[in-house]
Amino acid sequence: MRKLELLAPGGDIESIKAAIVAGADAVYCGLNSFNARTRAENLSFEDLMGLLRVAHQHECQLFLTLNIIVLEQELPALLKLLNQLVNTSIDGVIVQDLGLFYLLKQHYPTLDIHASTQVTTHNSGQLEFLSKLGASRANLSRELNLSEIKLMSDKAHSLDMLTEVFVHGSNCIGFSGLCYFSSAHGGNSGNRGRCSQPCRDQYQTTDVGAQYPLNLKDNSAYSDLGALYDAGADSLKVEGRIKKSHYVYRVIDTWRQQISRLEQKQTMSHDKNPLYTVFNRDFSNGYLHGAVGKNMYIDNPRDNAVQHFTKIESLKLTGDANTQSLPNIKKALYDEKTEIIETLAGKIEKLSLDKPVVGLRFAGQENQPLTIEVELIYQHSAPNPNRKHFSVQSDSLLLPSDKYGLDQVELSKRFASIGNLEFDLGAINYDALGGDLFVPFKEITEMKRQIVCWLNNGREHVEPITIKQVRQQLVSLSSKADNLQQSPKQTGLSVLIANRRDLALYRQIKQQLADKKISVYYLIPDAIEAEKEKLALLFTQEPELTPWFGAVVMEPDYIAAKQLLAEIKPNTIVTNNSGVGMAAYQLGIGWVAGPHLNTTNSISMHSLQQQGCIGAFVSNELNKKQIKAIKAPDNFSLHYSIYHPVMLMSSRQCLFLQASGCDKTVMDKECLTVCKKSSSLTNVKGVDFVIDKKRREHNVLYGSEHFFNPQILTDLAGYFDSVLLDLRLVATKTQLQTSQFDTVSLFSDLLTNLQSLKISATPSDKPSTRSLEAQTNLQVLFCNTTNEQYQKGL
Repeated sequence: MRKLELLAPGGDIESIKAAIVAGADAVYCGLNSFNARTRAENLSFEDLMGLLRVAHQHECQLFLTLNIIVLEQELPALLKLLNQLVNTSIDGVIVQDLGLFYLLKQHYPTLDIHASTQVTTHNSGQLEFLSKLGASRANLSRELNLSEIKLMSDKAHSLDMLTEVFVHGSNCIGFSGLCYFSSAHGGNSGNRGRCSQPCRDQYQTTDVGAQYPLNLKDNSAYSDLGALYDAGADSLKVEGRIKKSHYVYRVIDTWRQQISRLEQKQTMSHDKNPLYTVFNRDFSNGYLHGAVGKNMYIDNPRDNAVQHFTKIESLKLTGDANTQSLPNIKKALYDEKTEIIETLAGKIEKLSLDKPVVGLRFAGQENQPLTIEVELIYQHSAPNPNRKHFSVQSDSLLLPSDKYGLDQVELSKRFASIGNLEFDLGAINYDALGGDLFVPFKEITEMKRQIVCWLNNGREHVEPITIKQVRQQLVSLSSKADNLQQSPKQTGLSVLIANRRDLALYRQIKQQLADKKISVYYLIPDAIEAEKEKLALLFTQEPELTPWFGAVVMEPDYIAAKQLLAEIKPNTIVTNNSGVGMAAYQLGIGWVAGPHLNTTNSISMHSLQQQGCIGAFVSNELNKKQIKAIKAPDNFSLHYSIYHPVMLMSSRQCLFLQASGCDKTVMDKECLTVCKKSSSLTNVKGVDFVIDKKRREHNVLYGSEHFFNPQILTDLAGYFDSVLLDLRLVATKTQLQTSQFDTVSLFSDLLTNLQSLKISATPSDKPSTRSLEAQTNLQVLFCNTTNEQYQKGL
């Protein structure tokens, strides 16, 4: 049988040990920085070294999560970490940031790259894109059903990639990597590992009586193991890096038994009761079976274990029996938890993180080679510690010397670095080494290299890379002598429209503002397959319109997108989906990375450029300082969405079911292609949110005010090639103070006036009085807006 990997979460040392003894094939964990679970306890680098040793002794792999977007200012610290990691036995690194993909592929090719769930992988074009970036596996979006997983796994295998599927644990209601809820409302970005889970907050009671209208049941594919095997999934991933060790042990142990049944061709279990004994919000496999709907929700974000077993016992009651005769469920669960904890403690007791001790013995007399004998002692296996031995000799013979003899103090200094985060250096023995003898120091250096290589199981030491070296390499790829020197730009204006009613605005701009050279983008709906013929006709008739693709493009729509691009052959597109970007590149079409590709550093831009990308929208999660540090590569345009509805999440789930209600309990194809409605939610703090569903688009949750940030035009004058006005109709509290056309016209004039002040030539960062007046004039175009994300940054 093809081997299935059981991939466990490890939020702390005890949980990782629990996963190992429960039978995990691999564990994913994070350090104190650069990982997407800052609420977990996480590990120090020394902890990681010890756990790697323990895991490998038990034939378990360890993957490190570096799955956040990275700021320009953090690149030196990131490289410092990578320089350490490349000299360890880490089995893989889990990545979101496109710049990190680039660094790993170009400078650290021995590190295995895994694409995080934060990359939102759901179509075959994205797999091609990730393969080009060097990924050996991809975590597929949780929203995929079995047939979609089969299609994606087949494609991945053709690219020599593996697929991971989440099979147990918390369900996100929004597409991972595309959720800005926690960032926009609280300043805790999910793309930085700080998600505060506002989707599980309490809201004012909705029309259907729900108080937790965005709270989903947990995911469990326990009864679907055989189907997942048939679908070609390679790794079964359990969510839970903020869960405790007893949770990890129970879940992994239960899944390991189920996998063993499959491997031994035994009858599969459908009994989930062991999984219900630890934290759960009840379970659903709705995404996996395409049964997306009301049954996936639960109006309680807390532990469901007591309710589950109470319900089971209640069903056993007969006749006049009442609930008072029910067993004490809470006590039974407490006793069960205690038993798990005690069992686990006994199993992990001997999993020591103590570092093995390296002993060195120098030996040799005149006219003999210098010999260094190495003993590696694993003290955790006392009273009979495991010992390994190795020796190395010099090529030259020891010769007498009264001036450059082998000084013990000097030798101790040279070999001191063997004692590090991975090994302790014991006492060095010189008893068998003659006095006043000499051998060339270059040979001693070579002998030390061989010892270090042996200690690292044959792995050669990799020299560190600096940010200066990385930048020099990027400069060498540029046609400029120094691509870090950028001249101020004349910032243009672009406009996004979304439907055929908006074409009247486009034609007005085209006819009356032709001299302004305003770019107009047209939003391609999510259901591209259903609209392809109409879209082809539209872009054929209006070749100056630029297609704008959203972030979620499921496989049938991705195929339709490729066909559409091949038919209309636009000069340029904007896309928030890397798969569509890859399709454009293959067709020779330039593409600009949209704001939801989360571009936050210059290395990401170089990474994108290598895949045919000609420009990028800088992430709207960044502040002035974070944006200003980014230096774009040569021939790469920079864009910024200055006005738009604040998308908090995009979901494959129906967000109306627990809000205003819906006649359907399970979504069907018409829900995507036909449904059009809007509603709202208000949390217990009185903050409003907008649920909006357009025909042929997925459900979206928006903030109650549009984002508008004219301040950036003075903060970073001359930095962007264009700024975007997103004029799609989303009913928030924000209102235009004039017509859409007049708004565009006035904004264009004010933008021109602002740039005529030549703010960029001013040496001071402080904007002039006239520029502030121009900024104020821009501000009055709209009322009830926010730029809170820009003020806070990441």
